[in-house]
Amino acid sequence: MIYIEFTSRRPQPGLREHRGTLAVESFESQLQRFHRAVLAGQSGWEESWSEDQMILSIGRTWRLGPEPEYMTVWHTPSAGLGRIDAWDKVFRSGEADELEQPFREVARIERAGCYEALLDPVRQPTTSAEATRSEPSPRTQGGIYYAEFFEPSGPHDAIRELYVKRAASHAKLTLALCIVRIGKLAPEPGGLAVWTLPSYGALATIARDLDGMIEPVRLTTAGVYNDVGTEIL
Repeated sequence: MIYIEFTSRRPQPGLREHRGTLAVESFESQLQRFHRAVLAGQSGWEESWSEDQMILSIGRTWRLGPEPEYMTVWHTPSAGLGRIDAWDKVFRSGEADELEQPFREVARIERAGCYEALLDPVRQPTTSAEATRSEPSPRTQGGIYYAEFFEPSGPHDAIRELYVKRAASHAKLTLALCIVRIGKLAPEPGGLAVWTLPSYGALATIARDLDGMIEPVRLTTAGVYNDVGTEIL
């Protein structure tokens, strides 16, 4: 199963306690605190519950794309919807409180979705520097991603074939994700594909691909993303 969290930054009061007194907190400080809490929570979850693999942790960049601005994509290869039973036990037991409390102070998961992968997800590698660290680390920083939010209007096999052909025709791009929702257990439009790009200029080679297409998919919107912590607001 693929599980996606669609997240936004929680509004902050602009004041923060510092050495017993209230001090004005800049937006830059708030944003850094958001990044730290999100990345620490995600790496902490992966370390504690390794059945769940984080495929992507990305934030909208250059204001190109829909809200909520952030997406975290989790893949549990060994389980389906029954994995939610295990998550429910973890959250109700309080085991995840240490990770979740800092996250909830700065972030809000607006919606989540359960999906079926039409093609094997491509997990973004860690950098060589991150691989040498003893603590858990996020995926590679500085990536550029193009997300296609589409309505599945044809059979899954036809959608799969379409994306296999497109991936072959875009040899310099990587199709990291191609998924459709399970029943109605995800937001509209129900389908999502994410490509890894070598540059923003590469958008010109793919952004018009689905113009005018009605079947097997109908593109409803698209967005451009960076790894969390590197996005341009």
